Order: sequence, then C-alpha cells, then structure tokens
Amino acid sequence: MNQQNNKNTVKKTGRIRLNFIQVFRGLASLLVVLAHGSLIFHTNLQKSSWFDIFGFGGSGVDFFFVLSGFIIAYVHGKDIGQPTKLREFLYKRFIRIYPIYWLILTAKLVSSLGSSSVVLKEQGIFEFIKAYLLFPQDRNLLSSTFLGVSWTLSYEIFFYVLFCILICLSFIFYAPIITIWILGVLLNFTGIIKIPESNVVLNFLFNPLNLEFIFGCFAAYLVSQSRFHTIQNSLYRSLLYIGLFLYTLSAINTYYRIIPISSVIAYGIPSTLLVIGAVSLEMTKVINFPALLILFGDASYSIYLIHGFVMNNITRIAMKLNAIDFLSSNIFLFSLFALFNAVCGVIVGCFMFLYLEKPLLLMMKPKHVKST
Repeated sequence: MNQQNNKNTVKKTGRIRLNFIQVFRGLASLLVVLAHGSLIFHTNLQKSSWFDIFGFGGSGVDFFFVLSGFIIAYVHGKDIGQPTKLREFLYKRFIRIYPIYWLILTAKLVSSLGSSSVVLKEQGIFEFIKAYLLFPQDRNLLSSTFLGVSWTLSYEIFFYVLFCILICLSFIFYAPIITIWILGVLLNFTGIIKIPESNVVLNFLFNPLNLEFIFGCFAAYLVSQSRFHTIQNSLYRSLLYIGLFLYTLSAINTYYRIIPISSVIAYGIPSTLLVIGAVSLEMTKVINFPALLILFGDASYSIYLIHGFVMNNITRIAMKLNAIDFLSSNIFLFSLFALFNAVCGVIVGCFMFLYLEKPLLLMMKPKHVKST
C-alpha cells in the first residue's frame, strides 16, 4: 500500500494505523457487551433489559470476523509466499492473543474453583488444555466454566493457521488447499453438503462463519488496488451508507424476527461494505475521531474478554444484596442498572488494556518485530 496516498495514517512503531478500523473494533465490542448484558439478565434474573432491543448485538462477532480478515490480509498480505516471514507472523499473533487471554481465563477459573474442580473430575484435564490452547469446545461448557467468548477465538486461531499456509507455501501448493477449503465452506453454507452436528471437527473447519474472514480478506485486497482509489469519494460514502443501512435493516429484522437469514448474509456483507467504504474514504481525506472511540478500539480485545465476567458478577452481587426486586419495580431504575452494568464491563476492559494488556505487549515485543 502506497503510504503517500493515505493522508490519515498514523505510524506507530512502523505500522500503518487506520483509525476507522480501530473505531469499528470498538463499536463491535460494544455491541457484544450490550448483547451479553441482555443475556446475563435473562439467565440470572429471568428478566429483559432495554426491551431486548440489543439482541442484534451478537452481530458484533460477525463484524469482528470481517475486521480480522481485513487486518491480517491488509497488514500481512505482502508476506504471502515468503516462508522467512512465518516466525515473525506467528510470534506477533501469539502475543496478541494468548498472554492476556491466559491471564483472564486463569482469573476466571480461580474465582470459581468449585465449578472448575467439578469439570476437572467430570471432563478431565483435557478440557482445560483445550481451553488454554483455544481448541474448539462445547459452547455451553465454555460459558459455564471457562470464557464464553473464547469460541470465537478458536476461529481466529484457525484463520491464522490458514494464513500460515499462505505464507509457507508457494501458490501452486496453497491454491488447491485454500480452494478446497472455501468450496467446502460454501457447500456447507448452501446446504448442498450437510455436515452432521455430531462431527465437531468438520463443522468447525467448514463453518459458514469462516466466510466472514474471506469477506475481510476480499475487502483488504480491493482497497489495496491502486485503480480502486481513482474512484470518486462519493462512491466510498455510498458504500459506507449502504452498509450502515443494510446493517440497520438486519438489526430490525433480528428484533422482529421477520425473515430467518444467516448472520453471514445479514451482517457479514454489510460489515464488508462498511469496511471497504470507510477505509477507502480514510485513505483519501483526513478523518478525525474522538479519543474515546479510539481507546475503545485499542481496548476492544480486553473489553471482549473481561466484560462478561464483570457484568455477571455485578448482577450476582445485586441479587445477593436483594436489590433486584427494588430495581425491577421501576423500568427506569432497571434500565439504569443495565446501563451501569454495561459501562462497568467497558471501563474494566479499558483499564485492563491500559494497565495490563498494553504493558504486556510492549514487554513481550522484541525490537526487531513490528507491532500489528
């Protein structure tokens, strides 16, 4: 990517930083927080909050997958077919995902030693090993004992493995592998080939959610083409507005359950349009964002990992204090409590980033390895 064409990039330790992508990451994490706030209230209190209007917040995961595909392809696309880049890629991905995840997962297990011991006796140590390595696991087990959101990180790791194949092998070798994989995902998505639910491995490898990583890679390829930047800014804005409109339409559809539609279509495609439009627009003009939105983007991973633990425990404390009956007697008070719960999850996530994740990344990053 020609950096001279990008008037709003910020270099930090050698990396091109697209602020729009950071803002999108922050917004995606906030959507997940709001969705899990409603889920926690339903599970613990059998009550809804904000009339369940944020039920579509789970789409933040779809947005994250598209963003992840874009970021990896945009930053590391030049590494494809260059095996010497593999070590650097793996190390950067490792320190980005695992250290802070291990810390939060361990804290969760220590705080619930009783239930963890039960799982260890019933399931065995292998389930703990899989949780720490982010191997695919039953989502109910993850929610009850480990970190509920870690199922999405398993897909993230799988995507990194696929990208390792692109880096290590030449085109003649990786092209058949990637083509067969994409074909399998498409056949499973369209229902032409139905994989039994009991086959956990194949369902994971060919899950339709993988298409969203592909969408993100396509977006990165498109915005990296010099010819694409000869288009007028009005088209970029149009893509941005169309993506926002379709995303809103899907959110309404999710709330009213009008038409059953896959999240890959409902949110994956709008997210892709948002990314293409926003990044292309940012490459042609200066766009300033509030520092708070940038912080949410920078802290999005910490927020994503810790918010459920925080919100769940605040809710349980309120239950022990017998405050729920009083709060739920007034819809305004109950809504304020739901907002307080969500804000606490976000604030703790931001503090985790500033005082744990960020120092940890700086400490583990070798001088010769650029940040991503």
